[in-house]
Amino acid sequence: MSFDVVFTSEADATSSEHLLQHYRRNKHQEDLCFALWRPSTGQSRRTALINEIILPKKDERILHRNASFEPEYLARAVKIAYKEKAGLAFMHSHPSAGWQGMSDPDVEAERDVLAYPAGATGLPLVGLTIGTDGYWSARFWERDGKQMRRYWCEKVRVVGPQSYKIYANDNIAPPPLRKEVLKRTFDTWGQKSQNTIARLKVGIVGLGSVGCIVAESVARIGIAQVTLIDPDKVEEHNLDRLLYGTAGDVGKLKVDLAAQSMRRNATAEKIQITALPVSIQEETAYKAALDCDILFSCVDRPVPRDVLNYIAQAHLIPVIDGGIAVETDRQRDRLFSAHWRAHIVTPYHQCLRCNGQYNSSMVVMELDGSLDDPSYISNLPPEERVGNQNVFPFSLGVAGMEVNLMLRYLLAADWWPLVRQQDYQFVAAETRIINDECHPNCSFRQRRVQGDAENPSYLIRTVPESRWCAIWQRIVRIFDKLYRKT
Repeated sequence: MSFDVVFTSEADATSSEHLLQHYRRNKHQEDLCFALWRPSTGQSRRTALINEIILPKKDERILHRNASFEPEYLARAVKIAYKEKAGLAFMHSHPSAGWQGMSDPDVEAERDVLAYPAGATGLPLVGLTIGTDGYWSARFWERDGKQMRRYWCEKVRVVGPQSYKIYANDNIAPPPLRKEVLKRTFDTWGQKSQNTIARLKVGIVGLGSVGCIVAESVARIGIAQVTLIDPDKVEEHNLDRLLYGTAGDVGKLKVDLAAQSMRRNATAEKIQITALPVSIQEETAYKAALDCDILFSCVDRPVPRDVLNYIAQAHLIPVIDGGIAVETDRQRDRLFSAHWRAHIVTPYHQCLRCNGQYNSSMVVMELDGSLDDPSYISNLPPEERVGNQNVFPFSLGVAGMEVNLMLRYLLAADWWPLVRQQDYQFVAAETRIINDECHPNCSFRQRRVQGDAENPSYLIRTVPESRWCAIWQRIVRIFDKLYRKT
């Protein structure tokens, strides 16, 4: 199990402004505060989502170059956390830059003084330290018998409207070595940016015409950890659009072929690929997606998009979605119009439902099977029918948009403008920039930063088969055979 912490940009700004206020006035003085966190539990990663800071009131802390808190402050913070059904996080500042270690007094304060009262919330204490450069470090304190054990986090991430900041623990995730195969990549955006990009955990949902191009791009820029999710196999009509598809691949799983291509062309020192031939609707794939730092949505069905909407809003994992719409003039047997778009989905950007990528009725139709019933589809109005016209160059266009949006989001400087939706109109030959917000009554507003408390109700859960269940099934099969013989 690995561990991460994710901030909203408001929580990051509030806490860093408070904790670094003295250093920014050239005073050698540490500071502290508490915060609330909510769990996001993946297949192999536990993440603390931080959205609310509990700043100290007057006389609730003592500043003496170091900083200490009064019992009343701790009691107030634990009470708030318990009431909100959240965990408790403790933050303090250090007079140096980069990822911070812990002094003996730091360890004693978190392990011996804070971890046990924080356990009253039912969740472990999360400790965080911020350096003078705003670089966060973090750890979880989990109960191990009668003692508390420290687990260092791999990363601290900050999700915002303009950029995606990632602070990595070099001891757990070492930065990549500069090598000749990535010379042009390093020269383009520098060592620091490549350190961030290479250590991302990227998920790609859908390995069709768009997803396979995204996968190729991810492999070639040095990303070393990738999760591929798609239940489909290659069909003959896919071959004009699949980057890795050949006639001999018909019938093979798309995730397996994409993984083979990525391993062949990867520029990372050692690429780790998890290929899941299941739908994102299945709990195993959903949990694997929660282990990722960023997700590419390369799907055209409403249920997968709804699942990814939950992940982006409730679990603070940015989703980059894209889509292609083609309209054909059947009477004249020619292309009438085409456009494709890409957009980032976070609590600061328009959600996929408000964006028009799907609606609730389409989700219900897919869940009850109506979306795959030709007789039912034929009676729908044209705007509600899911089209599938596409060609490889159009897929190339939207895949490029998606990958470049990820890079734009990760590499953004403070003065760069907001990341917005891009919509390319093929006939007009122009790219339009759109920055709409969610509808005021959007239900996903209430799901933001709720973590495990807000997951889709229709996830397909696979219950592991117990030993006694297997024995009982075997007995049933034996009696069934005997019954059939008699």
